[in-house]
Amino acid sequence: MKELAIFIATLTLAACIQPPKPLRGEYSDISPQAYQKTPKNNLNIRWTGFVIDVDNKTEHSCLTIIAKVPDEQAKPSRRIRVDKGRFIACKPTFLEPESFMKKPVTVTGKAKRLITKKIDELEYQYPLVDAHVIYVW
Repeated sequence: MKELAIFIATLTLAACIQPPKPLRGEYSDISPQAYQKTPKNNLNIRWTGFVIDVDNKTEHSCLTIIAKVPDEQAKPSRRIRVDKGRFIACKPTFLEPESFMKKPVTVTGKAKRLITKKIDELEYQYPLVDAHVIYVW
């Protein structure tokens, strides 16, 4: 009987583990790395990772993010440390660099296209995301 109670409690707790409300919804399961091979305009995505750069312009701001595998809450996984490429997420507002640099984030929005930027001497194809939500963990 005790084992049954523990089993039911475990199932109940597991059912409670889900992304925060702003990150819930239906999203493509394609990673930024896979998107580079088969880009699709306006693909609904939820990608996660760590911010490595913040670029503020007059009309918008963009975060450069090293993509990671998400956990059950759509947060960068601490157990699985595999890189899933890089992507750029932009919003039509100022993004304070101190609030984002080196922080774990989850982004929802539309993947628009690939843009080419240099990483040292390498030309890198970044998926560009029109961000709806940028959730800082």
